[in-house]
Formats: sequence, C-alpha cells, structure tokens
Amino acid sequence: MSKIYKPYKRPFTVGRLLRWTRIAVALTMFAIVTSLFVSMAAALTLRLHWATQIQILPLALAGAGAALAIWAAVTLIFGRIYCSSVCPMGTLQDIFARLPRLTKSARRRHKYRHTQAANKFRYAFLTLVAGTAVVGSSLLVTLFDPYSAYGRIASEIWAPLAEIVGGQEVLVASWNAFAIAMVTLVAVAACAAWKGRIICNTICPVGSILSLLSRWPLFHFDINTDVCVNCHRCEHSCKAGCIDVSTHTIDSSRCVVCFDCIDACHDKAISYTTSRHRLSMPMMQRITPTPTPCSAPEKGASALKAGKTDTADKAVKAIDDTAVKIDRRQFLTTGLILAATPMMEAARRRSRLGLGRRKHDTGAPLEGLEPVAPPGRRSLRDYLQRCTGCGLCVANCPSKVLRPSTSEFGLSHILKPVMDYQAAYCSYSCTRCTDVCPTEALQQLTVEEKHTFILGKAIVNANNCIGCGHCVPRCPREAIRMVARGSGEGSWQVAQVDYELCIGCGACQFVCPAHPVKAICVNGAGALP
Repeated sequence: MSKIYKPYKRPFTVGRLLRWTRIAVALTMFAIVTSLFVSMAAALTLRLHWATQIQILPLALAGAGAALAIWAAVTLIFGRIYCSSVCPMGTLQDIFARLPRLTKSARRRHKYRHTQAANKFRYAFLTLVAGTAVVGSSLLVTLFDPYSAYGRIASEIWAPLAEIVGGQEVLVASWNAFAIAMVTLVAVAACAAWKGRIICNTICPVGSILSLLSRWPLFHFDINTDVCVNCHRCEHSCKAGCIDVSTHTIDSSRCVVCFDCIDACHDKAISYTTSRHRLSMPMMQRITPTPTPCSAPEKGASALKAGKTDTADKAVKAIDDTAVKIDRRQFLTTGLILAATPMMEAARRRSRLGLGRRKHDTGAPLEGLEPVAPPGRRSLRDYLQRCTGCGLCVANCPSKVLRPSTSEFGLSHILKPVMDYQAAYCSYSCTRCTDVCPTEALQQLTVEEKHTFILGKAIVNANNCIGCGHCVPRCPREAIRMVARGSGEGSWQVAQVDYELCIGCGACQFVCPAHPVKAICVNGAGALP
C-alpha cells in the first residue's frame, strides 16, 4: 500500500499570533487615517483625528518632545514597529507587495531576496532633507514624508473615487496636487510590487531616522543555527530584504518587525527574543570548500593507503575542506554624509498688507496681492515651516475654500493649503481646519477666536466695481458699505471696506459679480509678523 502524504499544516504559534495581531493593527490604523481624508463627518473626524497626531514627522514639526521620546523608547525596545503597524504608507506598500503574490505559485515566481543595505544613499538623502528643512525649504519634507504623501493620495484619489461611488459631484481640490498624488501612488505601487519595503529603507526620512535607533533593539529576530536547515523560506518572505541566510544574520536597522519570517519558518528556527543564540553544535557551522594545493598530495597518499579504488590522479586532485569562521553579528556602519548644498529658491517680492497697486485701466486687477493662508497660524513663516502639506485640512474643509498651493508661497513650499476665494469663502464660524491639523501649523481656535482672526484685508478696485452692493449683506462683520464716487450725474456707488472690522473671510470676493476681474479681493496677512 502506497503511503498517503498530507500537506504540511503550520501550527498556530506565538509567532503567528504576533503576525496576525500586527496585521490587524496595521489595517485598523490604515482604515482610520483613510476615513479622516475621505469622510466629511465632523463627529468622526474629531473623534479619530488622534491617529494623525501619533505620526512621527508631524509630531516633530509640532514640537511634541514627550511623544517623540516615547516613540524613540518604543523603537529601542521593539524595533521599527511604527513602520509596520502605524504608518499608513507602510501598510499601502504591504498591500501592493501582496497583490502579485496572492497564490503559492506567484510567491514562488516573486520571491524576495537579501540585498545589501544602501546606507550611504539613505543617510545622505536624510541629511539632504533635514538640511533643506533647516534652511527654510520644506519641499523635500512635503514630498517624502510618508504620512503626508499618503494623505495626498487619500484626499486627491481615494476621496474622488468615493464621491463617484456615492453618486456625488466629484471635486478635485488641485490638479497639480492630483498629478503629484498619482505619480506617488504609481511609484509606490511599482516599488512595492518589485521589492516590498525598498522605499522604507532608501528614501523615507522617517524610516532612515528609525533605522539609527533600531540597530540594536532589546527585542530582535534571531536565527537558531542548530535548527535552521537553510531552506531560505524566511529570506523569500522578508519584504525588507534584510535576512541573509548564508551568514544567518538579520539587519535590524532595516527590519520592519512584520513577523512574516516567523510564520514562514517551518522549523521554528527564528524567534523574536532578547537573547542571542549560541551554537551548541559547532559542526553545524557553515563549511566553504577552499582549494589547498599543498594538502592535496597528503590526502592522495591517505586515499591510496586506505585501499580506495579511486585512481591516483583523482586522489591528487582531492581538495581539503577548510572551515570558515562566520561573523554572525556583523552590522554595516557608515558615517553620515554632510549635507549637500540645499535647494534655494529666491522668494517672490511681496508688497505690504493693504498696499496693492491699483491700475486705473478698467478691468485691470490689483497687483501685489499676497496669498491667504488658513486661520490659526502663528505667522506665515511658522505656518510654512510646520505644515507638511498632508491635505487633511483641505479634505475636511466644509466650504472647500482650501486647496493645495502651486506657486503662491513659492516653489519651495508647494502643496501647502491656501485659500481660493474664487471657488468659495471661509465660513465665519467654522474651525474644522484648526481642529484636525496634526502639526500645529494651525493652532486650534474657538468660534469666538475665529470671529476675530485676521486672514487678510479686502481691497476694492473702484474701477471694476459695478455698484451692485452684493458684497454688503454677505459680509459677516458688516465691514462693507456703499459710498458715492464722483459728483453730479456721473457719480456711482462703489464698495468701501472698514479695515478695523474686516478679517478677510473672502465672502465679498466670492459673491462679487464683476467680470472678468473681481472688483474686491482679499490681500493675505502674510506681511504681518
């Protein structure tokens, strides 16, 4: 009777429990962050926006030293669990990495392989990002912060898709931001499908910072060489490419603590532990054949004396195997490369608040107007330095007056939210953007504080004003009145702004029917300290 072979069934171990727990936490965090960008429910947003306030780079920009110290301690103890469980971009990479490997045959065709750490590149890039941020250019931080990059994908791609599915009118805040989000999504999908977490271990600034703290964590993955049979299953399942089976070492600085290797090992040779395994059987040490001509005659003579049937020629060609000592705890070290010359971009010349130069030709716009930043900022400079352009305030703005900037604040600060009074105006009693900002670029305001917060000042171009008076009833501060201009039969009514009352909400500019150029525009308060 032939023997019936049953397929191998992996037992449910602690390692599998840790892996499935990590997956559940990661998917939960991913769903929460995504819902904050896609859902417009105020109650849900205010209840769950804590998920954005535990992201590492927003915490750094908000100056939350205590929270950063907690993350540093967690990384020193457990390794890079932020990358595998909390970061939404990390979960998105895992999803795209899994798609081409859904079946066993597909996983065999798309096996992960051990790769050498690109330490020089990733630490040089980290230094470049930090250097440009220090000198005032947040372009690289905006583009490569993992949380902000995913926020743009969620707000510019997932949110419109949800509107299409829900049968709503599709609104795209900025086509430039949509293009950047689409390029980011395609790049992340391609890199993850190709080599798993390669982005985390090359260009991600947060991953590079955490790699410095996770080189020698208290809890780490260790390979028991007495049990390991060199089947390479762990290496082929490691999306970070940090397991080297030939030396039985795991690079903890690149490991994202996903527990996939533990689940893949059928021999329980990998453990998540605080100790280091010591060989109990030295003969299990890896042997590498090395030719030693001087020992060949001796081995040939011993073969002849033993009465072997091999010919003398084959005996002479015999090679003596020499044991090679393995440094199982080798860690690559490299010095940080000094910051390269930071990208600098000449700031546009801006006029002072209220000094827009008036053209006297009919239909000509005011010049020198500054862009209007969202409410709650301490100053324009502080706002531009703290904001990462994640788009959470843009996605949650009820009036949709916010959009990602293009060149309003300069090319070094693209994608930072700016008021677009051509599309809408800032609701007088709305504080949603200040409530959800994770970096404190926008300080939280009460409704009473919002009523007096100065966004800018409205300026009237009398040559374009048609005297309709639509702006007067729409001003929530009653800061606009109509006055006569000229004398006699040639007089007409024009709007006049009381600058003591105006806060620059943009309601007047939005309702102004003058075409093609608005007769009243808001000059941003960026000239203020």
